[in-house]
Amino acid sequence: MTAANGKIDSYLKRVRTGLRGLPDPEVTEILNELRAHMVERLELASGSREVAIESVLRSFGRPEQIAALYVAENLVSRAESSRTPWTILRSLFYWSTLSVIGFMVFMICVVGYGIGVCFFLAALMKPIHPQAVGLWYRNDPGNFSLHVGGFLGPAGQEHELLGWWLVPVGCSLGGGTILLTTHFALWSLRRLRSPAL
Repeated sequence: MTAANGKIDSYLKRVRTGLRGLPDPEVTEILNELRAHMVERLELASGSREVAIESVLRSFGRPEQIAALYVAENLVSRAESSRTPWTILRSLFYWSTLSVIGFMVFMICVVGYGIGVCFFLAALMKPIHPQAVGLWYRNDPGNFSLHVGGFLGPAGQEHELLGWWLVPVGCSLGGGTILLTTHFALWSLRRLRSPAL
């Protein structure tokens, strides 16, 4: 049984390395739970002790994969409880290192949060620079353009569309975009628990 304990200890040490960043009590609980499952399976195994321990450890998978799953689960729980964009993006970033789907969800959420922040910034900057910030359009024969003006203000024949309505519209669109992105991110993170992903 000593050789089996040594191999289990070595396996769990590699799991512990992958669990860096989690609180110590949680790491201890995870390692104790894994050890209990391994010992239980080892007692039920038949055949030689060496073959049994190798079979049990192989059935658990690579220690790095086990650790990554526990860390991902922890990040999902934190994101669901805090619901702040920073925590959600942090969780999605970690997920993006584990799968292609995670990377795509992370990029969609970065763009969504970025658009939301831009709407808010336009709404906040309008009172500070009312002549320079706005939604402008140019309608020359055969040439129509629509863009958000920067600090340089309108160029040439451009006309502002929203005026002071940019403030409530920007705040509404910014808040709505951030809210929708958060709901999409949390829905995606919940799907992380599903084996299909």
